[in-house]
Amino acid sequence: MKKISILFLSLLIIVLATGCGATEEKEKEVKEQTLVCTTTESDEDMDIEQVISMTYKNDKLKQMKMEVNTTLNNPTIREKWEEFKKSMDKNNEEFEKEGIISKVVVDDQNYEYNVILDIDFDKASEEDLKEQGFDGLKDEEGTLEESKESAEKDGATCVIK
Repeated sequence: MKKISILFLSLLIIVLATGCGATEEKEKEVKEQTLVCTTTESDEDMDIEQVISMTYKNDKLKQMKMEVNTTLNNPTIREKWEEFKKSMDKNNEEFEKEGIISKVVVDDQNYEYNVILDIDFDKASEEDLKEQGFDGLKDEEGTLEESKESAEKDGATCVIK
């Protein structure tokens, strides 16, 4: 009876020890959070809303999606909608590269011009990131909390999801 109790106790200790370690490792491995920051500017001519979503895994930036949504309000400026679009198109080229997608969505009826840039840092090359003005972000050591503090200092409203 004593041998069975010692054997059972030994097995119980092994199960508890390895089970707890595996759970801690899984929790450490799976920590993924998304920081969403929004800024808005409005005047009599237009409204501009910028939304940046940054997904961190274990406090390392993995993905970023930026959306800049512009809506023309002024009837005089709306008369020049086609010129506005042409001007914006020159600066906002649509493309798709490994890990980076740039897209433009235009709503002619509501005078809305939206630019979307989606970056997967695991897939995007340093060269392509540099071309878009994001060189160094792939290996940056900043945390989600540091990004949140920085964006809020610049006037953004941020939430962590």
